Amino acid sequence: MAPPTTPPYLIVPRYLAGPDPDATTTAADVLKAAGWYAEQTPDHTDYTDPGGLRQARHLPDQETDPTGPGQPLMAWEFTASPVPGTPAVWTVWFCRDTPPEIIAAFAAALADDTPAPGPGAGPHYLQPPAPPEQATTPLAAVGWTREVGNGDTAWYGPHKQAVVVATRLPEKGRRGAANWLCAARRATDTTVLWLALASRRTPTHLIAALCRAITDPTPVPRRTPPSPATGALTITHPA
Repeated sequence: MAPPTTPPYLIVPRYLAGPDPDATTTAADVLKAAGWYAEQTPDHTDYTDPGGLRQARHLPDQETDPTGPGQPLMAWEFTASPVPGTPAVWTVWFCRDTPPEIIAAFAAALADDTPAPGPGAGPHYLQPPAPPEQATTPLAAVGWTREVGNGDTAWYGPHKQAVVVATRLPEKGRRGAANWLCAARRATDTTVLWLALASRRTPTHLIAALCRAITDPTPVPRRTPPSPATGALTITHPA
């Protein structure tokens, strides 16, 4: 007889929910459903869209950190290129403890083949970035706090446990595109729970999709609730 199943805990906010080995929808699921090809090696799995212009790489969990103590282990890398086999125009990374719902939402935005959201020609995933303020509209909409200084613009969630930072870089004498960092930390100290990085030419609507995923108020399921040290959570456990 199969063991009885226990309803999962439902966690809010999702950016503090932690990883989930039992996730029902992962980035891999999203990419395969969109028709991307998967090629598995002993070290990683590569995903490529049918046109060969968008790529993703998933690295399995590792017992040790190859980049040195204290460095986050990156589990997903997403890229896009103008021609198959050429260097990527932009790259987005997610560390392995990122809530899978956030990575899956970004993957869905990248894999979406609807027309480009802006006036430029070409596929949406190769559109040049717009001003960073257009990407952070979802953060402003839910009341995150904006702070500006030293060329950076940071948006903080409640209790400053989550942050999205845009670092502007000068480009040919004018204000250029931005590098991005998204992260969450524990309430009791500065321990980083997860982070995501995006290079300066990542299309604005993809960063906006990431911001929407981070602030999505929909509860996410977990079999084990996060530690009390994680922070202010709303946890329900359906009977």
